[in-house]
Amino acid sequence: MIKNISIIGAGNLTNSILSAISRTNKSYHINLIDIDKNKRSMAKKYNVNFSNSYSSNISESDLIFLVVKPKEYKTMLRGISGFVSKKSILVSFMAGITHDQIRDNLNENTAIVRCMTNLTIKDYKSFVFYYSKSLDNKKTKILRNFFSLFSKLKKCHLEDEIDKLTALYGSGPAYYVFFNKIIRDSFLQMGYSKKDSKEYADDLYEGTIKLIYGDNDLDKIISSIASKGGTTEAALLEFKKNKISQSLSKAVKQAYKKSKNILKKQ
Repeated sequence: MIKNISIIGAGNLTNSILSAISRTNKSYHINLIDIDKNKRSMAKKYNVNFSNSYSSNISESDLIFLVVKPKEYKTMLRGISGFVSKKSILVSFMAGITHDQIRDNLNENTAIVRCMTNLTIKDYKSFVFYYSKSLDNKKTKILRNFFSLFSKLKKCHLEDEIDKLTALYGSGPAYYVFFNKIIRDSFLQMGYSKKDSKEYADDLYEGTIKLIYGDNDLDKIISSIASKGGTTEAALLEFKKNKISQSLSKAVKQAYKKSKNILKKQ
C-alpha cells in the first residue's frame, strides 16, 4: 500500500502527475523536491510538502518519482543515494536515461522502473508505459494498484520500447498541437480574427477526434471527405507533393534517435 511519495523535479510533467493523483481522492503524504525555491507554488497548489534539498524524508517513501532533466540525472541520483532504501520503488520519467544508468549511480539495490506518459495524464486516463528488470511480483502489484487509479498501465518487455514511446507518445501531444496551430494560422491568414480562428480550429479538432475515435479505417474517413476533383483532394494532393507524411515520419525517428542519445549534442 502506498502512503509516502517523493517527487524530485517540479516541471510540467510533475504538475500533470500531481493533478492526476489529486483526482483519485486518495490521501498520500507527498514530498515535492526541487532546487528552485519558486517551485514552492506548485506544492502549495496541490497541498503537498516542499523542499529545495534532499533529506532523510526520502527514505520513508514507497515511491520516488524522478522527473528531472536528463542532463541533471547524475547529480540528482548522487544527492539522493544515501536516502534511498530497499523498500522504495524508483519511478523514472527521465527521457533517455536507462535502467542501468540509474542503477550505476545508486548505493542501494532498489527496484527501478522506467516510465513514459505525457501531459494529457493531467485530465485524462492516459497510458503509463513501464519497463523494469528489478521489480518483483509484490512491487509490481503495488505499482499497478497505484497507477491504475488514474492511468492505464502498460508493460514494455524491452527497454527500447520506452525510447520509442518517448518519441511517439511522450512527445505526441506536441505534434497534434503543432498541426492545430497550423490550422489556426491558416484561418488568420484567410482574414479571420484571432478569437474566431482559435474557436474554429479547436472546434474542428474536437469534432475530428470524435469522428476518428474507435474507427480503424482512417483512409475510409479521408475518402469520405475528399470527393474526386474537389477542394479536399486538392489540399491532400499538395500534402503528398510536399511529402508531408515522410517528413512527419522522419521527425518522429529523429525524436527516437535523440531519446537513445539524450546526453549527446546533435
